[in-house]
Amino acid sequence: MKIGTYMSSRVLKATAAMLGVACVASLAACGPGSSGQNTSSAEAVSTDLGDTKYELTLWDGAGLKTYDDALIAAFEKKNPNITIKATYDPDNVSQQNGPRIISSADAPDIARITDINSAVRGKHLTNLDDYSKAYGWNLPDSQTEVYRVDDSGKIGSGSLYAIPSGISMTGMYWNSAVAKKLGITEAPKTVSELEKDMAKAKSAGVLPMVMPAKEGGTSYIYQSLLVNNEGRDSVQKWILQAEGATFDTAGAVQAAQTIQSWQEKGYFSDDALALDGSTAVSRFAKGDGLFFPSGSWYSATLNESLGSDVGFFAYPGNASGDEASAAANAVSAFGIPANAKHKNAAAAFLNFLTTDEARQIAVDHGYPPIGSGTTPSTDNALLTQILAAYQDLVKSGNTTDFINNATAGMQASAIIPNFQQLLDGSMKPEAFAKAIQAQYEKEVK
Repeated sequence: MKIGTYMSSRVLKATAAMLGVACVASLAACGPGSSGQNTSSAEAVSTDLGDTKYELTLWDGAGLKTYDDALIAAFEKKNPNITIKATYDPDNVSQQNGPRIISSADAPDIARITDINSAVRGKHLTNLDDYSKAYGWNLPDSQTEVYRVDDSGKIGSGSLYAIPSGISMTGMYWNSAVAKKLGITEAPKTVSELEKDMAKAKSAGVLPMVMPAKEGGTSYIYQSLLVNNEGRDSVQKWILQAEGATFDTAGAVQAAQTIQSWQEKGYFSDDALALDGSTAVSRFAKGDGLFFPSGSWYSATLNESLGSDVGFFAYPGNASGDEASAAANAVSAFGIPANAKHKNAAAAFLNFLTTDEARQIAVDHGYPPIGSGTTPSTDNALLTQILAAYQDLVKSGNTTDFINNATAGMQASAIIPNFQQLLDGSMKPEAFAKAIQAQYEKEVK
C-alpha cells in the first residue's frame, strides 16, 4: 500500500445480520458497468473446465497493469482454452466507482474488491469456501484474515471472499554505507537501539530519518510502535472494527509521544511536513539520511540507486527478543462478483495465484508472494532482504493491515491532518489518540 499513489481506502464495516459477502478495499480500479441485480444462474463448483472455451474479464487498477498482464499471460499459457480481457482504470477513481462495478449486471468475472459495505449489503460477491476446498488452498491466516466474513457480517473470520495477488508491506530501509561511517555495523534490533543510532547520526550532522509526513507516511513507523505497545491482535481488531475496539489507549498515546519526541530532537528534516513519498525516496536514494521508514514498493528504485549500500529490516520490537512487525495487505485482492458469468473459470485464475509460478511472477515484479512455501529467487539483493523479513513475519504472524484503512475517511480526515499537528507541536499525544478515535466513531456505526 503506497500512500499517495496506490492508497487503499477500505470500508471495513460490515452490515450486521447480512448473509453474503465481504471484501476489503484495496488499490482498486474501475471499468464500465451498469447498475443491476444479481442475475447470475447457479453454477456447480468444479475444477474440471474440460476443453470448453472461456472468455473472462478482469478489472484492476492501471498502476498494476504490467503485473496483472504477466499473471494473465502465464495463466493463459497453462490454460489455452481460457482468455482474459483486462480493464485497467485510474486508481484515483476506484473507490467511488467500485460498488457500481461489483454490482453491475455485466460485472467482470474477476475483480479487485473495494467496498465491503456495499458488497455485503447487496450480496455482490461469490463465497470462495467451496473453491478453497476443491483446490486445497492453504494460505496463512495473516494473508486471508481481512478477506473473510462470518454469518453476522463481521470481518476477520468465517468465509473467504478474495485472494491476494501479492503482498505490500512496510519496513525500514537503512543506508549501511552511512551507518558504517557512524560506526554502526548492524541494523537495530530494538526501538532503543534505533533511537541510539538516530542520536549518533544527529550528533554527526547526518539526517537520522527521512520522514515523508505530507501524505501520512509517518503512520508506518507509528503503527509499529503501536503494535509494540498494544499487541498485534488489539491493533488488528481496531482495524477490523471489532466491537469495543478503541484507538484511545495508553499504548497509542505512548507511540505518539515517541514520534513527537523524535521530531523535537531533530531526527526528521526541517521540511518533513511538506515531504511526500516520491521526494523522500529520491533524497534517500541519493544518500541523504540513515533510515527511511516506508514499504516494499520502493525496493527496485533503491536497489538500483544504492546497490549494496541499502538494507531493509522489519520494524523492531521494544525489547530484545520481541517480535518484529509490519503492516501488510494485498497488492490486489481479487474476488468473483456474484454476477460473473464464468465463476469456475474465474476460480481457476484465483487458484493460479497460489501456485509457484504465480509466486515467482510476484517476486519478479517486486512483491512478496502469497503462501508460505520456499521463497522464489530474485537478483534484486534488496528484495531478497524484504522477502526474508516477510517470511519471518508470516511465521510469527505479527502483521496487521494498515491503520489508514480502518475506515474510508481515516487517511484523509484523520491520519494526514492529525499526524501533521502532532509533528508541528500543535496537538498533544493524548489529543491525537482521541482525534483518531473520534473519526473512527464518526464512520463506524
